[in-house]
Amino acid sequence: MITALFMAWAIGANDSAKAVGTAVGSGVLGFKRAVLIIGIFTTLGVFLGGSGVSGTVSGLAKGMSSGEVGLVLFSAASAVTLASLWGRPISTTQSIIGGLVGASLALGLPVDWGTVGRIASAWVLSPIVAALFAVAVYRLYKPLLRRIKCLRNLELTQKWLVFTAAAFSAFNLGANELSNVAGLMEGLGIDGPFKLLLALTLTMGALTFSYDVMMTVGRDISPLGPTSAFSSQFGASLAVSSANLIGLPVSSGQAIVGAISGLGLYKGERVNLKLLVGIVKGWVIAPVFAGAISYVLITFLA
Repeated sequence: MITALFMAWAIGANDSAKAVGTAVGSGVLGFKRAVLIIGIFTTLGVFLGGSGVSGTVSGLAKGMSSGEVGLVLFSAASAVTLASLWGRPISTTQSIIGGLVGASLALGLPVDWGTVGRIASAWVLSPIVAALFAVAVYRLYKPLLRRIKCLRNLELTQKWLVFTAAAFSAFNLGANELSNVAGLMEGLGIDGPFKLLLALTLTMGALTFSYDVMMTVGRDISPLGPTSAFSSQFGASLAVSSANLIGLPVSSGQAIVGAISGLGLYKGERVNLKLLVGIVKGWVIAPVFAGAISYVLITFLA
């Protein structure tokens, strides 16, 4: 339970940036209001929208004891915390899956490579799909804004739309990333009120440690105004929601990075390719690092 809370805190410190980073980076939402949105809608997401994802993840932990699952969560949370210290958005989902695979190999348990392959393919596709969704939303959204002639009404409309996209993304954060942790705990018979504790701990992670990652997502990849912020966030949310519907744990981080960079390229704006390369390297390193730590810890401690 302690390592599950550590993992929830790490998700808040890193993945909350992918839910509200565009809103904060574009100046539409202040940091504390963004954290409040995270707290409310992540809680709703883990209770109302995560059953398919949690079932997929708990299936990969079949045959593991509570202590072994704890070591997996510790390994994944350590990888995510190191990335947060670096100010880089990585995939908590990938870290957990990598940790589970490493643990299974160390324990001699069969690895469901078919499910792992489906999850990995979703990781590759999600940023591409998110970029396409973001461009589509932008093309539909911008002409509608041009019809609003009053500047005050235009600003109010943009703020509410960015707020809606951030809330939608925060709901997905609970339904996807946090449900990975909840699914592992459900497999051990820990359910119900513990989900609320996970959501509250995630919110504390967002409040205490997420600002640098938020700025990386919302400011450093590509310039974001309110229109681009909404289009990127909503496009990424649509991609993650599509994965939730079929029970695939994907990374909201990969989705939002794909959406921001894809929309930036479509608009002909500057995209920080050096930063993108570093982020993609982190996506590869995260599951390998978490899997290696998990393998070593379980080999010597379990």
